[in-house]
Amino acid sequence: NKWKIKIIESGSFKLDGGAMMGSVPKVLWKKTNSCDELNRIDLSMRCLLLDNNKDVVLIETGIGNKNNQKFIDMFCIEQSEFPLKDELKKHGYDLKDITHVILTHLHFDHAGGATYFDGSNNLPTFPNAEYIVSKTNWEAGINPNPKDRASYLFENFISLQEKGQLRLVEDNEKIMDTIEGLAFYGHTTGQQLIKVTVNNDSLIFCSDLIPLKSHLKIPWIMGYDLSAMKTLEEKTLFLEEASRKKWLLFFYHDPKTVAVRIEKDE
Repeated sequence: NKWKIKIIESGSFKLDGGAMMGSVPKVLWKKTNSCDELNRIDLSMRCLLLDNNKDVVLIETGIGNKNNQKFIDMFCIEQSEFPLKDELKKHGYDLKDITHVILTHLHFDHAGGATYFDGSNNLPTFPNAEYIVSKTNWEAGINPNPKDRASYLFENFISLQEKGQLRLVEDNEKIMDTIEGLAFYGHTTGQQLIKVTVNNDSLIFCSDLIPLKSHLKIPWIMGYDLSAMKTLEEKTLFLEEASRKKWLLFFYHDPKTVAVRIEKDE
């Protein structure tokens, strides 16, 4: 079961550098992530397309195009008018070709492109796709806590359920042949990283456990995370395994680095 892999750059946006780096002082983080006059750093929204001639799987959907001008300015969003449609077209795909959409979690910069506004309703962007979300994160998304409520916008995902295109999976479940979810709880409840394995080699879609290459350093943890201690624990174990098994780590948010393999040193 071989996958052809395509990188789908769905656009860029900016978030506060301090919030992205948590307790790391600016004098340190600005060396690797320069900021604008409002202290915001550049972030990509790099989705992944997998095609085995039968299934066409999209991991993540970017920020979408339903946002008003105030939102666009606040997050300095740069993308085309219909980013997923335009980017897929460059690779010879149409919205209707996608058979599965896997969302690591439902925060607006990951799930925004899952639906679009047709003038009267928010509808699933991919009419023929099954959308896969972890059950625990779906619950978190529809009953958000005060800390990450602003990141869960119902218009990005409620219609997936209404249209019968939603499939909820258990934590750490095998999603499809060669694709499985890995559950993490530090950033938000039930985030699932996606592990794709072919011939004993694995690619991990790191989502918001390791959003930027800078976050490979263990103490570099986002201020956005629900629990820094939980992320610290999860990340330490994850990086141990990733270095031991030589996993290819794919970054969603790093504007310059697409993927790395890591080795353990001091």
